[in-house]
Amino acid sequence: MTVLNAIDPREALTILGCSKGKNRGGEAAGTGTAWPEPLLRARADVLVKSKVDSGGLRPAWLRYSGNFYRNVGSALGEAVENGRTLILSGGYGILRADEPISYYDRKLKLTDWPSGVLEDAVIEEARRIGATKVVTFVSASADYAKLIRRIPWAASEIDAVLVTIDFHGGGAQVEVPRRLAQAFSAWWRQSPSDYPAGMVVEELG
Repeated sequence: MTVLNAIDPREALTILGCSKGKNRGGEAAGTGTAWPEPLLRARADVLVKSKVDSGGLRPAWLRYSGNFYRNVGSALGEAVENGRTLILSGGYGILRADEPISYYDRKLKLTDWPSGVLEDAVIEEARRIGATKVVTFVSASADYAKLIRRIPWAASEIDAVLVTIDFHGGGAQVEVPRRLAQAFSAWWRQSPSDYPAGMVVEELG
């Protein structure tokens, strides 16, 4: 865990996963968000297939209501306010945590996205905010972790850490995101004694 403890959460780029559970409704409209054109084009294609509900927009971090988001507490709001948090999304690909989005229904499938588009967007965002370290909290078995592992971190000269949960008991769909929320909160609060059982820290690149 030493490598994680040495990273300042307020200087790193933090990446989280989305959740199947989502809150409906929101504001009637919102402004567009600046992203590279390849991501915006791919996003438009994927959203057509994502059962989008036009019932208004919510900031991404308030759209999701799964077990991670229900358990993470005030740490996430503080991280969003800090302005260096991304969310991996099945419908939108890559989101800034405060980015207004619609309700949608689509799991992240890397086959939905042209090769390199999501990877490049993550690297560009890290460079845009001047982050030399990236910390990701996601499930080990999903495409979220697969995406993070295949980003060319070494070539980008960015140090990346992937935090997952090693858990093999019943109720993993509840317990894994709950422990990821605990891991993120403990890191954000710089309180290593609160890290959950089964937390795995993987250095990438």
